Amino acid sequence: MNEINMLSLIIEVIKNPYTIGTTVVVILLMNFCCFVANYRKKPPMPKKVKKAAPKAEAAPATQNASSSTEASSNNNDAGKA
Repeated sequence: MNEINMLSLIIEVIKNPYTIGTTVVVILLMNFCCFVANYRKKPPMPKKVKKAAPKAEAAPATQNASSSTEASSNNNDAGKA
């Protein structure tokens, strides 16, 4: 087989629609495999932390309520005596 026949055979193989389709599919498949291998999830968004100040204010309010209850019980005791 001489060079001219070999060159015409190579050109016919390259122009074949099956060869072109197979090449495209293989390239897309390889790119997808590389994407899956290198995929990294985004780090999760940090949750907003609620402020501790409202909780600290709520605690003295309950203390005031308990001390007012104690004061009212002291007043009741004083009235009975």
